[in-house]
Amino acid sequence: MHKKTPSTQLTQDLLKEYASARENWAKQAVEDNEFRNGKQWTDEEVTALQNRSQQPIVVNIVYSAVEQAKAMLTSNKPKFQSTGRETSDNRVGRMFSDIMAYIWDLSNGNVELKQAIDDYYVKGMGVLFSYVDPDADFGSGEVKIKSLDPLEVFIDPSSKDAFCRDASNIIVAKLVSEEVLIKAYPEHEEIIKNSQETSYINLPTESRYGKESQDVTLKRRQRGQSTTDERELELIERYYKVWQPYYKVYDPFRDERKVLSEEEFDKYLEEPAVMLTTPQGEQIFTDSKTVADYIEVHEKNGDTFHMMIDPNTGQQFPMAGEEHAGSVPNSTTKIDIITKGHLVDDKKIMVNDIEICQVMQCVHVGDEELFKVVLPIEEYPIVPIMNGWNRNPYPLSDVRLVKGLQEYINKIRSLIIAHASTSTNTKLLIPRGAINRKQLEEDWGRAGTAVIEFDPELGTPIVAGPVPLPNELYKNEADAKADIERILGIYAMMQGDVGASPQTFKGTVAMDEYGQRRIKSKRDDIEEGINQLAKVVVGLIQYVYKDEKVVRLMQPNNMPKEVTMNSPIYDDIGNYMGKINDITIGKYDVIVMSGSTLPSNRWARFEYYMQLHQAGLIDQTEVLKQTDVADMEGVLERAGQMQQLQGQVQAQTEEIKKLKGDLQTAQRESLHDRKRVEVKEFEKKLAKAEAKVEMAQKLYTTRLGDELKKAKEEVEPVADNKQRQMNEELLSIEDE
Repeated sequence: MHKKTPSTQLTQDLLKEYASARENWAKQAVEDNEFRNGKQWTDEEVTALQNRSQQPIVVNIVYSAVEQAKAMLTSNKPKFQSTGRETSDNRVGRMFSDIMAYIWDLSNGNVELKQAIDDYYVKGMGVLFSYVDPDADFGSGEVKIKSLDPLEVFIDPSSKDAFCRDASNIIVAKLVSEEVLIKAYPEHEEIIKNSQETSYINLPTESRYGKESQDVTLKRRQRGQSTTDERELELIERYYKVWQPYYKVYDPFRDERKVLSEEEFDKYLEEPAVMLTTPQGEQIFTDSKTVADYIEVHEKNGDTFHMMIDPNTGQQFPMAGEEHAGSVPNSTTKIDIITKGHLVDDKKIMVNDIEICQVMQCVHVGDEELFKVVLPIEEYPIVPIMNGWNRNPYPLSDVRLVKGLQEYINKIRSLIIAHASTSTNTKLLIPRGAINRKQLEEDWGRAGTAVIEFDPELGTPIVAGPVPLPNELYKNEADAKADIERILGIYAMMQGDVGASPQTFKGTVAMDEYGQRRIKSKRDDIEEGINQLAKVVVGLIQYVYKDEKVVRLMQPNNMPKEVTMNSPIYDDIGNYMGKINDITIGKYDVIVMSGSTLPSNRWARFEYYMQLHQAGLIDQTEVLKQTDVADMEGVLERAGQMQQLQGQVQAQTEEIKKLKGDLQTAQRESLHDRKRVEVKEFEKKLAKAEAKVEMAQKLYTTRLGDELKKAKEEVEPVADNKQRQMNEELLSIEDE
């Protein structure tokens, strides 16, 4: 007999215990799912109706109400915001909102969320699950999310947390074909083939009448060995929390912090480091690039080297041995190749022993154990979103709350149809024995005809027609439909996102205060569930995306965006300086923006954005995002071109104004120059005329003196002539 491992035996015992504790809830969940899908009569009720010649009519208001609620709650994709626990992490923390949006799109998150919300309404609990797909991205691995069937999830009955974070164990058990298992775990193919078929999973069977014989609940072994010659095995996954030893390392030489597991810490201690001893002091290098360079120098020059100057290039280069004449002064360097373990022992690298709560995953197939693995997360990757939560893992669904109203509608409709059939029947009264009744029924065998025999000797029969149905009965049916939609929060959701504008919020509260509170409760349930899932996803992201990675996602305006994380940087000479957008360090919080998945009043929101645009608080792009413009990129491109042209025209206008001013200034200066030239020419002419006048005056004086001299020579000088002497003196005075 095959001997089970203790882990397998414990998992199977817990599965039986949890399945027994949730038996009633599972039965109700199956029944509610059948009820939502149209199986709304019991076999006893159908027999009673058929005995009264009535039909089990189903007016499925619940189905349409649930579908409408799903459409409302998932009208838009969730929008994520992220922050760092420390102010230094804010820049990197903002990346997580983009990474979360990338994972959501990669996993078809809208489809998975719709299914989880469907289970939330119908079965009382939707389940979201985050996992790592190691084969995605060409083997690099991707973080993904999906929804699980709540009937396949078995939770510790003693859990009292809304997300079952306090559960000692969470088990996922489902039936999977052998071929699928081998494809999922090819490294365990031999164990899978040697495993035996078991029957630890027992789901409740259908208990309702379906007029169209529809199958709602999954039946086991539908494929069978006769068709595909493959077995169906039970895959059981158990998750529980364990405390794992970790080491928190701080390297002051690189200003680097790490949290390492035991295996990673052992490898870390063996990593090489370099200690340089120079006349100036001691230096320690731990980054891989610098260490590799000095190890190469050590292999070429030994433990000690000094620096020389190349006479051709003027560059320094290392030479083995201590310095001598002609070497660079004080350049003797001693290299010691050590390990980081020596630095830890000398307490130059600080290490703290810590314990971290993490999740252990045990996977079993039948009675065989496939593997155990510790997941790098602190919370369970399974996130239940509970509807009617009563501090236990067995919540009530909305379908169960409205089941009585739906049955009431079905019965009213059945009575109305029966009354209509009775009212339109043709009653044929014949004396008993007057004619062959069987032949008459065949001749009159058409809808709405009834043959009644009576005994004429006992008197003429009295035919009593059906009493007309009161109008209140039809009103009761309409009121029941409205009550179903109100309980499921349809009315409040039809008002859209109450955060779109203050006017929308006031109108919603004034019209339907009860419904508004209802939708807030359901919206909060879904958003808090996604927030809890985001915590798990962030932990997996930091584990999977350790290396440099570029993700591409589409923004709401259909514009692509690239996000680069863990990108290494080096200095000019190739030394490792660290990483840009290192997401592996620190803690980050990712949350869903409240109401981002709900529909919104588009016209009110557009008016709100237009007001912000007119106030200059947002640009044209944000306004266009709120419209149905098909060619938004073309509009933005043309708007950009128009802005460029307007800028060019404005610049040219300014240049023309400047040139006009320069021209006017030049014209004024030219006029002034011409005036100055004319004045100069006139002054020049005046100077010439003045010179001529002076020359003429001098010539006249000279000529006059000559004439006077001649006159003197002609007149004989008289020494004793006093009158003549006096005249000559006078003339000499005038000459002076």
